[in-house]
Amino acid sequence: MAKSASLTDERPPAPHRSNSLLSRGTDIKILGILFVLSGGIDFFWILSYPDYALKVFGTTFDGWAGALVKYQHPVIHWVIGYGFWNLRRWSFWGYLAYLGLACVSETINQVVLGFNTTRTSMIIISLLFGTYIMARRHVFHAKSTIEQSSPIA
Repeated sequence: MAKSASLTDERPPAPHRSNSLLSRGTDIKILGILFVLSGGIDFFWILSYPDYALKVFGTTFDGWAGALVKYQHPVIHWVIGYGFWNLRRWSFWGYLAYLGLACVSETINQVVLGFNTTRTSMIIISLLFGTYIMARRHVFHAKSTIEQSSPIA
């Protein structure tokens, strides 16, 4: 006669891994690195093509205002990348503000300058990326996550 399986013979559930890569925000840190790299690429693009005029809210700017508009783009990427790397709460909110303004600006560019499939694709991809960041918002911290060790007595 075969033994019947009891509840004690069952395998215990796997322990919850609170120290996994996702719970530590490694994915957001990697995205932070990508933001910094993206800012570097933007910066060298601007240096390589100094006459390029970034279209913002359906218009372009000349002179010092144009330079300010162009160079703010890589700076914003660097700042958001730094914040993502350190999982700072302000970078989460900063990214959402940047996403909102960028999508509104690109939509206005489409209305003023005409439909462009590349711009439309970028809006859609940016919104999908923003949805992922929203889903991962719990990994961002209000303060530094570095633990301070107590002094040796």
